[in-house]
Amino acid sequence: MKFRTLALAAVVFAITVPTGSGAQEATGIVAYRETAMKALGAHSGALKSILTDQTQLMDQVGIHARAIADIAAAIPAMFPEDSLDPPTEALPSIWEDPDGFQAASDRLAKLAGDLDAAAGSGDAQASLAAFAAMGKDGCGGCHADYRKKN
Repeated sequence: MKFRTLALAAVVFAITVPTGSGAQEATGIVAYRETAMKALGAHSGALKSILTDQTQLMDQVGIHARAIADIAAAIPAMFPEDSLDPPTEALPSIWEDPDGFQAASDRLAKLAGDLDAAAGSGDAQASLAAFAAMGKDGCGGCHADYRKKN
């Protein structure tokens, strides 16, 4: 009986006491866009595995390339004005230069489309080159100007 009471008290304590890490968790639109960007990263990771590790899944490159293109097309809507609340890695330059930010999102979508086309050709080397361009000029191009450095 005493053990059960002690165990219950320990569970209640663990649930209700803050962890003390002090880390602020994102909410609302910031949490949504963090999740969407993680999904984009997961698709990129899958592509890297397919293209660099020769996993014999070239027929799936287009699936991931199209998902990245779709997410890229949605990126500007993920950054409405007044969504710079912490914690966020977004820089104010997103809202100071909306045309440039839109162009960066469009560039990522185009490069993902190029990767989809290269994958459709079945040419692994062309697909790998398109993937590298997407990472450098698509993801990297946007992060350079619109994301806080880690």
